[in-house]
Amino acid sequence: MKKILIPTDFSLNSYQTIDYIVELFKNEHCEFYFLNTFTYDVNSLNAIELLQADDEWYDKPKQESLRLLGKIVERYIPRKNTTNHSFNAISDCIDLTEGIVVNVEKIGIDLVILTGKPGNKISKNTGNTLERVRCCPILIVPPHASICKSINLTIASNFKQKINTLELYKFIKVLENTNIEIEILVLEKENTLDIDASNNLEVLIDYLSRILNKSIGLKYISSSFCIKDYAQLNLSSIMCIIDRKPDLFRKIGLLKSNIIPILKQIRGNTVLTIHQ
Repeated sequence: MKKILIPTDFSLNSYQTIDYIVELFKNEHCEFYFLNTFTYDVNSLNAIELLQADDEWYDKPKQESLRLLGKIVERYIPRKNTTNHSFNAISDCIDLTEGIVVNVEKIGIDLVILTGKPGNKISKNTGNTLERVRCCPILIVPPHASICKSINLTIASNFKQKINTLELYKFIKVLENTNIEIEILVLEKENTLDIDASNNLEVLIDYLSRILNKSIGLKYISSSFCIKDYAQLNLSSIMCIIDRKPDLFRKIGLLKSNIIPILKQIRGNTVLTIHQ
């Protein structure tokens, strides 16, 4: 059983994400974990009021979280096409990113699902999760995402570094009973790759051909800026981008993930992020 973690804030976009994911993995045996996190609003209380707060004040956020999580679980259990799915609810009083990190490790999550925001903004929670969760792939689903009959995955990279095939394999394995087509988008002009990049590309093509037992499509574009045009012409495709291993400046918080600007360009697509 593949284990998939889906944080939810019970918004309409969040419900749309769950619908998309359940449909995407309809042919797979999956355990879905719906995670809701909450905190207490203590800023409006002084010290005496906080000390005098009764059990009901402390229990109310937890009870509301569990109630709404229960409604989500009840919504999907009766569906005929979800007999190979199980649904679990997690309610934690914790920061969202920390809650994701803790449950990824505790449960052994294979894939984290994040709900994208409208427009070209990347939420703080998405940025923090990309920084903190580096042991499994992350799938970011935009509002109103829809699934076509065939599932297409486009892996975009300049191949200056080796691709983490372990995380890519994890995602492909989650879709092992689904017909998935994979295309590689090289973010360089054809015939301009250096020897190392050419070798990295060849290794990935060979790897994918062996595990899928099918040919892999290959395209070149002149620069990473053109990925926006490609994505807009292929909105049904899941775009896969690679988050490089953090350097010292990123580790101490001076820099953010290199994929944030790319995410803003391809915000209309579902995006799979794998880690270097």
